[in-house]
Amino acid sequence: MPLDYKIIGRNIKNRRKELHITQQKMADDLFLSLSLISKLERGVKPVSLETFHSIAQYLNTSVAILMADPDDPRVQHNHLISEIDAMLEDMDNKHLRVVNRLMRTYAELIAEYTCPADGQPETE
Repeated sequence: MPLDYKIIGRNIKNRRKELHITQQKMADDLFLSLSLISKLERGVKPVSLETFHSIAQYLNTSVAILMADPDDPRVQHNHLISEIDAMLEDMDNKHLRVVNRLMRTYAELIAEYTCPADGQPETE
């Protein structure tokens, strides 16, 4: 599968903006030109593996995430799991138990709705 530099560029730009970093600051910090950062983000210039790795480290992410198509359902799924994981990390045990009970109840309702006792999905 060939690299899609438009996707890579969009991901770099989105991550940079999430971190509230300007193109100029990123260029200065990585000892790259502002022009190169702009071209990379627009997907009009291929990036060397060394530079790509440096950018991923600088943005505190992975090369794989920067290469991933955000419209791919698998990527969206993994992103949602990461968001949930981040929220759970900040909770104490008391709140985690509450979330656990809520999730179990919700999962049981989903299973009941999609596969009732007779094995046939419910229809509206």
